[in-house]
Amino acid sequence: MKLDTHNLPSSRASILRRLFLAVLFCCGAYIVFLPLSYILQAMFAHRTTRAVVLEPGEDRECGILQRDVYTTPWPSQPKSSPFCGKRAQLLEALSSGGRHGFDEPFVGKGCTYKWFSTPEICMILERFSAVVFVGDDVAQSVYTAFNILLREDLILGGVRDWMMGDVDQAKCKCDGQFLDIDCLKFAVKSIEEVKNAGRDRKGSPYLCERIPHAYVAVETVPAPPAAQNSFKDLTFGKPNPWQPSPLIFSFGQGSSLDSALSTKAVDEWYTLASASERNVPMLFLSPPAFGLKKAPGTSPHEGNLAVWNYHTSMAPAAKEKHFDVLSMFNLTLQASSVDGERFGTKVALVEAMMVINWLSKLETS
Repeated sequence: MKLDTHNLPSSRASILRRLFLAVLFCCGAYIVFLPLSYILQAMFAHRTTRAVVLEPGEDRECGILQRDVYTTPWPSQPKSSPFCGKRAQLLEALSSGGRHGFDEPFVGKGCTYKWFSTPEICMILERFSAVVFVGDDVAQSVYTAFNILLREDLILGGVRDWMMGDVDQAKCKCDGQFLDIDCLKFAVKSIEEVKNAGRDRKGSPYLCERIPHAYVAVETVPAPPAAQNSFKDLTFGKPNPWQPSPLIFSFGQGSSLDSALSTKAVDEWYTLASASERNVPMLFLSPPAFGLKKAPGTSPHEGNLAVWNYHTSMAPAAKEKHFDVLSMFNLTLQASSVDGERFGTKVALVEAMMVINWLSKLETS
C-alpha cells in the first residue's frame, strides 16, 4: 500500500495556521483578562483582609503608622549591616539607644534591632519548646503586645475579645489594652485561651500556634505555688531537654524598685529554672522610666534616678545568675505616658519586638 504524499504540505500548513491562531487567541485573552483579574483581586482583598500590624504601613482605626514606631536603618558604613550581629551586642545597643526627639522611633546605639514580619516571628518561635513571661505589669504588657503581633490584630489582639461586650470592646481597643485598668481582666494569659476560642470561631486566631507561650503573674517572693506550677507545666515536661524554653522576667515595678527583694526573686527563678534540668535561657527586663505626667508623691523621691540606680544594682545581680539584661529605661525616657507609668501600644510593640530579637539570637543546642 502506497502513501499519498501530495496533500502533506497543505496539511502541514493548515496545522501551523491553527497553532498560530491558537497562540494569538491566548495572547489576546491574557491581555484582556489580566487587568480584570487585578481589579477583582483588589475588590475582594479590600473586603476580606484584616489589618495586619504595621503591614503595609498603618492601621487607621488605632492611628498607628509604621514610621511612628520603627525606622528602617541605613548602614553607617558601606558593606556593613545596621543590625546587631551578636546577642550581647544587641542587648547593649538596645539598652543604650534612644530617640531623636520626643516620641520619635527608638534606635539602638551602634547597631539596632529588626522589625520581623509575623511569618518570621513564627519561624523564630519554632526553635523553642515554650516561651514564658513571668513577673509584674511590665512582663504582662510585653506579653500583651506579643499576642498582638502573633494575632496580627492591633485593635483587640492582646485581650480575650470573645468575652467582651460592645461597651468593653470599645473601651479596651487599641491603647485601652494597655492603659485602662478595667481591661486587665480581659488580657490574654496563655496561647491556650486563644486556641480554645478559635475552635469556636471567636476572636482573632494566631498566625502560628504550635509553640506554647504564657504570662505568669508574680509580684511576691516566694512566688505563689500556682505560679511555680504554671511555669513547671510549660517547661519541665518537654521531651527534648536541649530545646530551649526561654524565660522573660520582670520584677522592678512589682517590688517598688526594691533591689534586695528583686535579687531574691532572681535567685528564686534561677533556682526554679535550674531544677527543670532543661535549657532555659533567661532575660531580665529592667523597668521603664517614669514619664512626665507622673503625679507628685506617687514615685520615689529621686524620680528617674531611683529607676536608674535600680538598673545599675540589678544588672550585675541578674547576670551573676545567668540572666541576660535588657533595660527599658532609654526606650521610655522620651515616650508619651498617660500617667507617667503606663505606656501605650507603640512602646509595648517595640518592647515585644526587642524581646523577639533576643529570642532570634539564642542558640538552640
